[in-house]
Amino acid sequence: MCGIRRLVAFAMAVAVAAAGFACGSAPGNPQTAPAGASSQPTRVAGEYLVTLAAPAGVKAISDLYGRFRIKGIQALGPNVFLVTLTDDPGPATMEQLRTGNVHITAVEPNYLYRTQ
Repeated sequence: MCGIRRLVAFAMAVAVAAAGFACGSAPGNPQTAPAGASSQPTRVAGEYLVTLAAPAGVKAISDLYGRFRIKGIQALGPNVFLVTLTDDPGPATMEQLRTGNVHITAVEPNYLYRTQ
């Protein structure tokens, strides 16, 4: 009787180890990234998400970033806007101008994310 218990325990251990190995080494739905794809998100040139402080209006965006020829300002939610610029100064310049401005609380590039 003791031999049968050992044999059953050994068989179970082997089955669990095999299942763990199979799950860890071969994903059920493998996908490869397309040629040239990177893991970094892609920034849309000239597009930024701008968040305004609660009492500020859209004029604050025009006042600060108007020199870059604003093509459009689209409301995305409360105090959040998608701003499209003709002359894109880059994220660093956009952030530098925002620093110290009490009307604009955040500015970030508009990134495209791809699902796999």
